[in-house]
Amino acid sequence: MERVLVLGYGYPAYKAAQLVKELKPEVDLLWITEYSEEKYPLEMVELLLGSGESPARWSRIRARVKTGFEKNTRMPVISPVRVKKIRFDLQAGEVSFLTNSGSMNYFFDQAFIFPEPVFAKPSFAPPEGLLWPQSSCVEYLVNNWTRLESIKVVGNDLSAVQALACGEKSFEWVRSRDFFSRQIQFFVDEYMKSRGGSGVKCSDLEKESPGTVLKDSHNAVLYCSRPLLDLDKLESMGIDSPAEYLDGSGVYVKNNVCITAPYAARDYAQHPPSLEHRLQTALFSVKSLLGSDSPQPPQRSSRVWNISGLHTGSAGLSVEQALEKGLKPEWAIVCDADSPLEEAKHALHLIVDKDSRRLLGVECAGAKAAAWVDMVAYLVSKRAVLEDLLQQDMVSSWFGLHPLKKCARILENKLASKILGINPTELEESYNQGAEFFLLDVRSAEEYQKVRISGAENIPLPELKKKVMQIPRFVPLVLYSRCSGRAYQGARLLQSMGAKQLYVLDGGMELWPLLNETEQDTGTGPIIVPSGCSISCC
Repeated sequence: MERVLVLGYGYPAYKAAQLVKELKPEVDLLWITEYSEEKYPLEMVELLLGSGESPARWSRIRARVKTGFEKNTRMPVISPVRVKKIRFDLQAGEVSFLTNSGSMNYFFDQAFIFPEPVFAKPSFAPPEGLLWPQSSCVEYLVNNWTRLESIKVVGNDLSAVQALACGEKSFEWVRSRDFFSRQIQFFVDEYMKSRGGSGVKCSDLEKESPGTVLKDSHNAVLYCSRPLLDLDKLESMGIDSPAEYLDGSGVYVKNNVCITAPYAARDYAQHPPSLEHRLQTALFSVKSLLGSDSPQPPQRSSRVWNISGLHTGSAGLSVEQALEKGLKPEWAIVCDADSPLEEAKHALHLIVDKDSRRLLGVECAGAKAAAWVDMVAYLVSKRAVLEDLLQQDMVSSWFGLHPLKKCARILENKLASKILGINPTELEESYNQGAEFFLLDVRSAEEYQKVRISGAENIPLPELKKKVMQIPRFVPLVLYSRCSGRAYQGARLLQSMGAKQLYVLDGGMELWPLLNETEQDTGTGPIIVPSGCSISCC
């Protein structure tokens, strides 16, 4: 009888053991997991983050979450055996370990290993710094939550920010890069400000990192670390250090042993592996050794965070990644309310290829963003085109046009060269290069007086038709409104009247990220001035 060993704790190990039994019901399967004193292993932190609860409650709900998790990962025919002192003899195909009943040996034909990660200390962290999401760091944060007055996060890990935002405690986040395109990142940053967070972006984290360890009963600095494959631990168990992975999948296969370590993927910093991706990697490893067909390694199709009710995520390629692949990306951005009576609550950035009209990627933030990311990720994996998205059955919560379809229709106009889009960065560059254009604000006079882009002329949308003679005829027209909806209506109206060279500011004022300084004019209200220039006339 064939004998299979599964070593590891958590959902991926459970699903791997389950798949082994599905592929080969007749095998003798042993599933072991090593004793751990950690209260907050990485998978537990992910489950707690997914609960949306404040870290103040994590110590109280941890046992319930762990019990529920272990209950759901208990197979009818097998459950994990907790062991210590694991040692492999790979040549003999043997593993020895210590259980409550004493020392045991097990001979295996195939072994699947899902090791716990080790956390690499970043260069900008002091020797005794708190490394997020290491268990000791999470435990310190939870135990001192009520007393902490100042919390600073240094590094590029949105999960740390996610935890702090759920706790509604003031914090500062120092990062060296953005997670999304400029306007979507601006939307997320503005939401975090409403939850007590402030952000600082710098190119050198070592300069921004505190020189001393800030760790007492009232202050804490969390340094974002990267989970890696624990090579020392593998060597202590008698397993040679894996030198390369199978097809870049985070899976190492040598003879009859398969080590799954998606944490070690080279692009971790840009796309941290989700639990779903680790699950798919685990299933890929089992199919690679036991399946009849050669499976394709899983791709990181999407990543979603829940920042205290605001879901943020992305799927597929960004504009920069599409350009690197030689594609010709075109995109549309919408920012609007979840219902007509609310302020803007979601932002969406959809990307397609100009030539093939194939869907390339999406970024979004909002209460329903997770579902939107999943839908686009599926369509991207199927190499769907823009028309496929428009044919999907989607209804928004208030029976209006679904945001994804709104983005798709905007892209149809762009691809047909009817009405083009321009983002704030492009508008700023056009001004700095001396380009001539007419900036038209189609919001109400009250909105215009409250806040506007300097140099814009105001003609409210209901008055646009009768005041069309006030608009120059032979220069490009850039229209904007609060969320771009009225701007597109105005552009279509002007187009029907023969206007050419029409542009709409993507995302409108809600996603204008160049708010670096605000000036006050007597009787006119604040004027938004783009970074690096002071527009007085466009």
